[in-house]
Amino acid sequence: MRRLAGAMALLACALLAGCGAPERLSEREGTALLDAREVLDSTIDNEETLRTSPEEARRLRREVQKIVSRGAFETAPLDEFGLAALGELREIVPGLAETDAQGVVESLDRPATRAFLRHATSDARRAMLKPANDEVFAIEEIIRKAEPGPDTAIPPARLDLTVNELLRSTERDLKPIWPDLARRLATLRDGL
Repeated sequence: MRRLAGAMALLACALLAGCGAPERLSEREGTALLDAREVLDSTIDNEETLRTSPEEARRLRREVQKIVSRGAFETAPLDEFGLAALGELREIVPGLAETDAQGVVESLDRPATRAFLRHATSDARRAMLKPANDEVFAIEEIIRKAEPGPDTAIPPARLDLTVNELLRSTERDLKPIWPDLARRLATLRDGL
């Protein structure tokens, strides 16, 4: 009886030890995280451009307005003209184009585009808040589903990047512009 109880305790310990955080995220999770970070970096760059250069802010706003006013986004699903316009828009302000899990542009983010057109020349933070919030949400969802630890590696291995490092650097970059978004990532990081 004592031997059986000892064996059961050993088995329980072995099962619990195997239930920890993964050593490495899947390729799909890693790609999705890095894609979200890349769009977030572009969003931060766009916010800085809008904030520091009124002339460039006006130019970007004119370009986005010109693309949107062509009417190429009126068909559902988007035809080849809509997809081409979306690709063009993504080159100018990546956060205004919604993408699928593989990073392929799918549709216009209408609320983000409205906010951009309304605030691009007057309030850079508000103009880019929706795309920044969307990417932070994507990062949160990936992390929650993957259940990594702080030292879980993000593929590809050549990056030598952990989940903790990615979250910390993203949090640092967001903090001066959108402190609430940075706090969400800090909370997520603390929960790893």
